[in-house]
Formats: sequence, structure tokens, C-alpha cells
Amino acid sequence: RKDLPVETSPSLVDAEKKSDSDGKKSYVDDGGNVLSSTLEDITESDWTRLEHYASTGERVEVELINCSAKGFVVSLDSMIGFLPYRNLATKWKFLAFETWLRRKGGDPSLYKQSMSMEEGSEVSDRSIEPESVSEVAHQDQGTLQSRLKFEELLRTYDEEKSKFLSSFIGQRLRVSVVLADRNSKRLFFSMRPKESDELIQKRKSLMARLNVGDIVTCTIKRFVYFGIFVEVEGVPALIQQWEVSWDETLDPSVSYRIGQVVDAKVIQLDFNNSRIFLSLKDVKPSPPVGALEAVIGDEASLDGSLEPAQADFEWPEVDSLIEELKNIEQVKDVYKGRFFRSPGLAPTFQVYMASLVGQKYKVLARYGNNVQEVMVETSLDKEGLKEAILMCTNRVS
Repeated sequence: RKDLPVETSPSLVDAEKKSDSDGKKSYVDDGGNVLSSTLEDITESDWTRLEHYASTGERVEVELINCSAKGFVVSLDSMIGFLPYRNLATKWKFLAFETWLRRKGGDPSLYKQSMSMEEGSEVSDRSIEPESVSEVAHQDQGTLQSRLKFEELLRTYDEEKSKFLSSFIGQRLRVSVVLADRNSKRLFFSMRPKESDELIQKRKSLMARLNVGDIVTCTIKRFVYFGIFVEVEGVPALIQQWEVSWDETLDPSVSYRIGQVVDAKVIQLDFNNSRIFLSLKDVKPSPPVGALEAVIGDEASLDGSLEPAQADFEWPEVDSLIEELKNIEQVKDVYKGRFFRSPGLAPTFQVYMASLVGQKYKVLARYGNNVQEVMVETSLDKEGLKEAILMCTNRVS
């Protein structure tokens, strides 16, 4: 990996703040809130007109008069508002941070957690802009050097992004008014189409019925580097990267597929911004589980926590798991071992990998109080088999 040259000069956002202070320019703050000095020129009839545009979705023509990495300051007649970067059409956007970093010779995986936090902060709150670079850096769980490096990279990225956006200054375009609030003094625009009343009502109804901790069925719609976009009863929701799996190396686009139906746990309902956040890993408890690990040894080591039993039912998920494992080139043989009853209940189909016994690995499949031992003979090492099991489990569960 190449070391990336980074500039430590103040960002354009900082420069704009200084310009606002020194030059008395009056636009909007970093959150898109119209500054009070600008609002003096917006009359009550103007606000009424803006609220009409917001409610009907009627498109209006604005001029781009300033920018930062967070978006454009725009003018509608004599009124000043904010067009957030996230509301731009694709062709107006700069490279995604991950793509930009790769082109610079960097490795995005080294900054995976910080990148997720940066993107997640924007997704989780649409009424404000992402946290500052310094705040994101302090949340990073890496070393101090790693945090500083990420901060410098973001600063350089924002500067290049701002330079790209500045090339559009002076252009006029048609946009929608998505927020015109005379009480909070906020005026937001968007290039994207207004959500239908049907979707808005469907989201409100769903969120009113949901509670944190609920298990919901959702359909995978899109993979992004910060997570997975899904739909619950036709309503968009987000599974952030760190909520996908206990295995941080897992690539969701390899283990899952577009259109796949999965169970997920509701972990956050953001009513202020109409956002639903889910977790996949919370429906698959973090291994190892002590009671199940007893199966790794001899039957004498069970200590009564698991009770050997006779399987008296068909278990299609286990059969499918075995077939999926058999399809892997490095797997020589797969067959069922012992069957047990567990004192605890598993809410979903779960698979755990035990240690190597002789030339075979023991894999434990679990649902309800049923536990099935599966023996796997393979040339894969432990990490390779672990990845294979995760992939196969996601296909059959």
C-alpha cells in the first residue's frame, strides 16, 4: 500500500466559515439552516409559497451560488437555501470515498470501521450533515496514528470534492423543495423526486407497529460499502456494515444476494428522520456458545447441558447445508453426526463451527431446542472453512 500525500491546510468548509465571519457573507450553516440575517428578506408570503412547493413536489429553478463538500448554497429568486450533497443526482457527485482512496493507491479495508461511521452518520440523520472529521476520528477504535491518518485523508478528500463541486457554480437547475420550515428557519432542496404519499404513509404505519427488538422479514435490495439496503413490507431500511455479521471480514455481496429474503432485528427507529435500522448479526448470536461447545469433546464432557436424542423429524435446512458444503471443491466428505436437545431455544437457524477432531471438523446446526452435529472432511484450513460455512448458511437460512 502506498503512503498517500496529504495536505493539512484548512478545509474549504473551514475557509467558508472564516469568510462568513470576516466578510459578513450570509448564506446557510453547515447543517443547511438559513442564517437569520438572510431570513430577514424572506417574507411570510415567501414561506407560504415555499411550503406549497414542498407539499406539491413542484419543481423550481435555482442557481448554484456557493458550495462546500457538504453541498450547494442555492438561490431561488432572492431566497437562499441549501442543496445537500446527498440530494444530488449521480452525475453531479464526486467519487465515493472508497473509490477515491483506491485510485490514490490506498486500501479501504484499513479504514473500514471509520468509513462506516462516516457514512452511517449521514444516513442515520438526514436533517443534519455528517459529524466533523475530528469527531469521526475520535470514534475510530484504531490507534492514534490510524485516527490521525483517517482525519487527514478525509480532509484531502473533502478538498478535492469541494473543488469538483465548485466547477458547477453559476449553473441553474430545476429541483424540488423538500423542506421549508419557517419555525426552524430551514430551507432544503433536492434533485431527487419527492417520495410518494403512499410510501410516506406506508413508512409511518410500519414504524408505528415496530418496536426495537422485533424480528422482521426483509428483502435485500442493494449492497454498498457501508452496509445493505433492504425493504421491509416495501419500506426501505438499512443494515449498517458492522451489523451484518460477527465476522468483520465477511463480504455481504458474496454471502448474500439481491432479492434474498432474510430475518433481521430492529435496532433503531429514527422517527425524526423516518429511518429504520436493522441488524443481521443480532439474530445469529456471537459464537462460541458454551453449551454447544461441549459437543466438541467426548460424550462424557457434555455435563448434562445437551441431551443426546433421536431425530424424529425432517430438517431441510440441515440437508441443504450439507448439499451446499458438498458443492465446495475442497470439501471431501460431509455427513450427519449426533443429534441433541438443548435447554435453550434458538429463534432462527444457526450454524457454529467446532474444532478439528482427527481429520474432520465438527459443525453444529441449531434451531429451537434442536442441535445437529455435522462432520466435515476438508482440505480447507479453519478460516477457510469458517468462510465457507458462513456463505452456505446464508444461502439456506
